[in-house]
Amino acid sequence: METSETQSETKAKVVQIFSHFMARVAKFEDLAAAGNRFLVNFRQALEFIRRPSIDKTSTIFEKVIKANNTDRIQSYINAGYVHPSSRAENLNKCKRLLNVSTLWFCLL
Repeated sequence: METSETQSETKAKVVQIFSHFMARVAKFEDLAAAGNRFLVNFRQALEFIRRPSIDKTSTIFEKVIKANNTDRIQSYINAGYVHPSSRAENLNKCKRLLNVSTLWFCLL
């Protein structure tokens, strides 16, 4: 009789350990998917920041700039053809992603 009780206790422990293990695996997969999303967003933001400037050698480009030569256009050109608020917004997103990713790694 003791052997059947011992076997049932052993089975219960095995089931409990396996359930705990599978829950950890599922949590790890969720964290990996979330990390992947954060990394993709971070890379997109970095590429937007590093985006090459507009080709200035085009004659059409030169004509458009000459036709619309205002202070706003000149400041846009001096800023590297990127609106300052969009660059600041992307930097803030990068900072938030780094903070969140650090938090995720601390939870592991």
